[in-house]
Amino acid sequence: MRRDFLKKGISAGVALWISGEKIIDRRLMAGQAFDVIIKGGLIIDGVNDREYLSDVGIVGERIQTIGNLEGTKARSIVNASGRIVSPGFIDIHSHTDSNLLINPRAESKVRQGVTTELSGNCGSSDFPPQKSKRKDWANLEQLQSLLIEKKIAVNFASLVGHGTVRAFIMGEEMRAPTEKEMDLMKEHVGEAMEQGAFGLSTGLEYAPSGFASSDELIELCRVVARFGGFYSTHIRSEDNLALEAVGESIFITEKEDLPLQISHLKISGKINWWKMPLMIDLIERAHERGLPVTADRYPYTAYSTGLSVFYPKWARDGGAEGLVKRLKDGETRERMKEETIKSVKSNNSWESLLIVGVEKGENSWLEGKRIHEAAAKLNRDPYEFACDLLIKEEGYVSVVGFGMSEENTEMVLKHPLVMLGSDGSAIAPYGELNRGIPHPRNYGAFPRFLSLY
Repeated sequence: MRRDFLKKGISAGVALWISGEKIIDRRLMAGQAFDVIIKGGLIIDGVNDREYLSDVGIVGERIQTIGNLEGTKARSIVNASGRIVSPGFIDIHSHTDSNLLINPRAESKVRQGVTTELSGNCGSSDFPPQKSKRKDWANLEQLQSLLIEKKIAVNFASLVGHGTVRAFIMGEEMRAPTEKEMDLMKEHVGEAMEQGAFGLSTGLEYAPSGFASSDELIELCRVVARFGGFYSTHIRSEDNLALEAVGESIFITEKEDLPLQISHLKISGKINWWKMPLMIDLIERAHERGLPVTADRYPYTAYSTGLSVFYPKWARDGGAEGLVKRLKDGETRERMKEETIKSVKSNNSWESLLIVGVEKGENSWLEGKRIHEAAAKLNRDPYEFACDLLIKEEGYVSVVGFGMSEENTEMVLKHPLVMLGSDGSAIAPYGELNRGIPHPRNYGAFPRFLSLY
């Protein structure tokens, strides 16, 4: 199987790096020049536990030699003296997906050193395609073929999104799947794994992924485990019920004995900051029991999400369309008010929410303004303003929230079970991907981590 081949290939590559010996192609020993030599750099390869000075010889698109290449010919020599030479970074938590078909240069990622993207996180992947959105591919294999044709600038890997599969099979309804629907979901997850998906992702704070029970997720993880994949989850709560949410994710993966990846490990809202050491303790205890559990995090105290996430899950039954319909009904709108305001306060306040993305031109003046500020300009109550804005924008408004502490951010980033991820997309400051006010993590996650942390 392809997955076994990949595992063997990676193992062989790591063995060569660990040996520390100079690797030279026989053609080069016969006098053939390198295409590129990167000379005199301080190498940090992520495999050895030390840094060392050496040259790197490249032929075509492959590193052929690491060693002393003094006097060796090359078409191009890059003087790396005084600089660090490192493999490209893996962005373990990316939302790039089909952006690479729009702009294959992956500008915002390549320019911060990222060369491998793991996409399809938080329950959302670009396959299978939703019935309402016409696409030129029907599954992961066809998407991969299109990406190869585009000659994308990064290596691309993907998870299969639970929310996407669920919506494809049963729409965005808040209910349990029928036996037939469950079988179809398992079939689609299995097909994606067979075609090279690395695992299953959930976005349990969002609709429709958040409508699933633990039992539903266990059933799907059973399929993933057969292929040696892992379970990646945006847990069910990252504020008031975060401890319970971490516990659920550990329970699901221990049931099916597959690795767990907790997405953007964080705790939002000042009243919840004290919980982070306990969340880490749960992860460490699971790891000590033998569960391969890891997490990822971006190096910022501000998150980015959709404004609708603060509204009750029952109000999001039927997706954006269902939410807008309920917001237009005065009685229902009043019924969801208390729970929505409580959710906002658990993440700090209306003052902590910055509007960063709208689609309607008439609302573009709101981008860059806090919700309480925009509401005040219109002499509106913040809740009523937010409801009306969601109606005008058909349920889709992007916000950045300032909800995490610097102390917790550093605690998470330095933990040995945590990987760095951007939680962002490959975008560009021009063309079709230049929209709204993007979170700086799209451009700066890796440089900020290296320079600040």
